[in-house]
Amino acid sequence: MQEILVLIVIALALFYLPRVIGKKPTPVVGTVRRPALTGWMRLAILITVFWIAGSALILKPWQDDPLPFLYAGLAPVVALWGTTWVWSGYRKTRR
Repeated sequence: MQEILVLIVIALALFYLPRVIGKKPTPVVGTVRRPALTGWMRLAILITVFWIAGSALILKPWQDDPLPFLYAGLAPVVALWGTTWVWSGYRKTRR
């Protein structure tokens, strides 16, 4: 019985102790940190939310025809953010 306990202790010492003692943080390679949102970007997001909510309250697409809401509510937002996305892509490739 004592020999089995000694073998278990040796096995634990061989496999468990190196993990506990030699725990080094692995270097993170290839991660890209996104920059924090600027004040202008936060303002643009807030205006976008208010634009969509306001146009939904005024046009009521759930009661009437949803087409005017798509034209006046969502189309300008999609066009603006799409243009911003393309512009930022061109700006990154110029650097």
